[in-house]
Amino acid sequence: MSAASDPLAALEREALRPYYLLFGKETFLVERALGVLRRRLLPAGRPGTWRTLWADQDADRLGDALADLRTPPLFGGSQVLVLRTADKLREEDQAGVLDALPTLGAGGTLVLVVAGDPDQRRKLLGACLRARAGFGFPELDAGGAPPWVVRLARERGHEIAPAAVEELVERAGPALGVLAGELDKLSLHVGPGARIGAEHVRTMATSARSHKVEELTDRLARRDLPGAARVLRQLHAEGVSPLLVVAFLAANLRRALHVAELVEQGLTPAQVAERLGMPRWLVDKSRGRGRAADLERALLVLRRLDLELKSARDEEACFDAALLEIASAS
Repeated sequence: MSAASDPLAALEREALRPYYLLFGKETFLVERALGVLRRRLLPAGRPGTWRTLWADQDADRLGDALADLRTPPLFGGSQVLVLRTADKLREEDQAGVLDALPTLGAGGTLVLVVAGDPDQRRKLLGACLRARAGFGFPELDAGGAPPWVVRLARERGHEIAPAAVEELVERAGPALGVLAGELDKLSLHVGPGARIGAEHVRTMATSARSHKVEELTDRLARRDLPGAARVLRQLHAEGVSPLLVVAFLAANLRRALHVAELVEQGLTPAQVAERLGMPRWLVDKSRGRGRAADLERALLVLRRLDLELKSARDEEACFDAALLEIASAS
């Protein structure tokens, strides 16, 4: 494991490596670490590719992907292969990746991602940790979340009152992905540069719009595309900004992702509620919204949609296409 007390800062400043292992139960910070690596490995304006595979679903494509990674691109540029759920690799695939590690570096970088603590008995993960290529992001407790709330609010252009920080953490729990989604909603609610107060947190928790996006989320989880489209039309008719809908929907899916990851690790609903600092009713509500891999893919679609909406002329068409992609995922 990296000895750095601040792994994000270490990823920002240390010399680039041919391979990385990102792990931890605070998946929001794992995703943030991926963002740091993407900015460093694929600078804006330069050629390069970023490819993502899931070890438990894309094993048949892994060999070719590793071969591509070892071959410098014809027209230059960096290649990055992100292998998620790396702890679920079959033994033979794990051996192939382990053999590939010494050959990486000439324009190709491998990033292994594990949701949780890596099992050092697995040769591949142990090798990465011994090479000090591992960067861990443990879950935060309620005491560790408030400084991040302040930081995330400032990144969105807002100061936030201490009472609002306390109320937000109390309502949403300490999981940073959930808190970030709530701050996205609050940012759009209060407007650019406005200070976020406790009253804003309470208002957002009880708004009718929030309930409609809950319905939209549930219909997507059931693959009810006509129903999801109908709710979306209602939100549009009420003048709700598509960006606000994306923020609400992403917040719901991030929460569901945190729950799904823990459920898939074998935790009971009560244990999930305790781990996330989340009310049991909210855990139960989030449990049926999909597998972790599907939720991750849906969040990637929403991230792309957020960028498209900021320049699109036909916002409804963009949103419809995104809903179809999410609802059609296997």
